[in-house]
Order: sequence, then C-alpha cells, then structure tokens
Amino acid sequence: MRIVLFKGESQYGSLRLHIDQLAAALEGLGHQATIVDLARADRIAAINAALADPPEAFFGFSGVGYELQSEGVSIYDALGVVYASLYVDHPLHHLARLAQPIQKKAALFLDRSHVQFMSAWSHGRDFRQLGFLPCGANIQGEAPDTSDAAFAARDIPLLFTGTYRGPPTAPWADWPASPARDLLAEMGERMLADGLLSILDALKQTLVRQGGELTTDLLDQVAPLMQSVQAYSEAYQRDRLLNVLGDAGVPLRVYGAGWEPMVARYPSFDHGGVGSFEETLALLRRTRLALNTNNGFVAGGHERVFTAMSAGAGVISDQSRFYAEAFKDGREIATFAWPHLEAVPAQITALLADEAGLAAMARAGAKKALAEHQWRDRAARLVKTIKLAR
Repeated sequence: MRIVLFKGESQYGSLRLHIDQLAAALEGLGHQATIVDLARADRIAAINAALADPPEAFFGFSGVGYELQSEGVSIYDALGVVYASLYVDHPLHHLARLAQPIQKKAALFLDRSHVQFMSAWSHGRDFRQLGFLPCGANIQGEAPDTSDAAFAARDIPLLFTGTYRGPPTAPWADWPASPARDLLAEMGERMLADGLLSILDALKQTLVRQGGELTTDLLDQVAPLMQSVQAYSEAYQRDRLLNVLGDAGVPLRVYGAGWEPMVARYPSFDHGGVGSFEETLALLRRTRLALNTNNGFVAGGHERVFTAMSAGAGVISDQSRFYAEAFKDGREIATFAWPHLEAVPAQITALLADEAGLAAMARAGAKKALAEHQWRDRAARLVKTIKLAR
C-alpha cells in the first residue's frame, strides 16, 4: 500500500518524530510511505507531486491536511482515496475538523471513550471507520541496557516532561445562572471526583440525575460547550498532582514550557529548560522513574508511557482502564488514583528507595513495551483500518 503522511508542526517535535517512526514502520512492513513536510517552504510542490501520483491513502495526526481542497471539493473525494487520522486529544478539541465532509475518512483515537463519543455524535456516522489506536513508543538507537548495574548508573531519579499551563479556570463559573451552567458544573464535579469517568459518561449521569436522557440532538447542541469541561478536567488534574508533589517536597526534574512560577514556588522542582522531544528520549535513558499524567485518557494510553518504558525507565502514571489491561500493575508499571493523590508522594518515595525493585519493574516494562507497543505494532493496525475504509 502507498500512503502519504503529512508532517505538521509540533510544540516539542513529538508529532513530527511520530511521523518519521510511523513511516519507517510502514516501510518495514513492505508498504511505501512518503512524507510531505508541511513546515517546509516547498510544501506546495510536495503536495502537488503527491496529488499527481495519488496513493491509496493520506494520513495526518489530529486532522493535519484534512482541509485540502480544489475548487471547493475535497482533494480526497476528487481522487477517491482515504483520508485517515490519529487524534492525540479528545475529539471535543477537534469538532470542526472531525465534521469536515470527506467521503472516505477514518479516524483513530488514543482512548476507547473517545471512540464512544464519536459513535454517539451525529458526525461520527460520516466516518467509514472509527477505532482505538494509541501512539507507539518513539525510540532512538539500540534497545536500552536494563541490567541492575546500568539502572544504578541512571542519574535522574524522577522526571516529568510537558507544559505547565498554570492553575485551571472553570469558564462557566462566571456565567449567569442557567441550565447550561448547572449542567457543565456538575459534569466537571463528577469527572474530578472519579478520575476514570469519561466526559460522555459524566454527561449521561448528570442528565439521569436531572430526569433526562442523552439523545444525538442534545449531544450535538452541548458538544461545543463540553470542550471547556474536558480542558478544565485535564488541566486541574495535572495542576493538583504537581502541587501535591511540591508541597511534599518531592525532588522532580521537569522539562517543558511555562514552569517558571511552579519552580519559583517549590524548591524541590528543578527545571532543565523547555527541551525538545528528541532531548527527552536521551533524558529517559538517564531516568529511573518517569512520571506521566494521562491527559484525561481514562480508557487509553499516552505515548510517554510506552516511550519511557522502551528507554528502560520505570513509569508511574494515573490509572487508565487500558493500562489495567495492557500491564501488570506493580510489576510493569506503577499507577495511582486521582481521588487519592495525597498518597502519591509516599508511593514515589518508596519506589525510588527500592532500587532493585524499581529496576525489576523497569526491566519488565521495557520487555512488554518493546514487544507490543512500538510503531510497527500500530502501523499494521493503521493499514488494516485504511483497507476497511476504502
């Protein structure tokens, strides 16, 4: 199969590296993968070359390239080919892109609850295929040395990479009293109280308590408003966890943008700079325990987990129904529950104090991730999805 992959912009370069490693994985499976870099000055010529000799499918992360048209008609419809995408955020953050009318389109998501949302949303019916597909691990170089001696030489005890966006705000709190405000407020409260509750389930539970029920028409009406609840929940969880760790004095090496206020507040936080995703790959080979927040993926997986494991680092993350299926908790990964964040500092301290036990967990996690969670594994499922959408 011939596939054109759109390579867009990315804050830390993660999605760009995803494209490179996905292309290599596709080539390794015997397919032809052509990358069109939309950040290059010659992107128009590259797009035109791809259109002149069209492949069976085009692919972009989070809808990159979806909007390409010729005389008001989607180029994918004009060519009769598939446009496929893997969305790395909740679909609520991409409603306009997902509603774009393309005849042969397929969408994959990092979380099974995202697929459930799409199945309930009216525009989800426009897709030839909807499916669950976490990103694969990004790796560079040879597989890591996972011996106890090599683990003991790692010089970063606890690492967190990502953006700190500051204390979260609930925009509906300033709205005049209304049924919409009450609906969003209760949904937010339910999601914060139960870290494994998806926003669609929070909406259903709230409606039931109010004596109503979810319909497609109602979901279409409230979906644009729900984006603020999803964003608030994601930001609240990360902010609360970091403040719990800071208040407890847990030493944490952080990389990413926006960390200055947090580092000024908590002396135990060491900011190494903004960094890039490729730099993170090198840091993970020096890390004993990598901290992950799952960005609200209650039934899905974040590539940070698979990448850290593949680099030989132990991983501690908030719970996910997918991690519960994919890994043995305590043996291949350590997890925590959002309603019990106060226990996380002691949990991290205990993990780091047991060097042999942490090394064993990291070794087991690396074995599982290298065997089952690489881009080669994801590429095969992407190809199958595209074939079904043709």
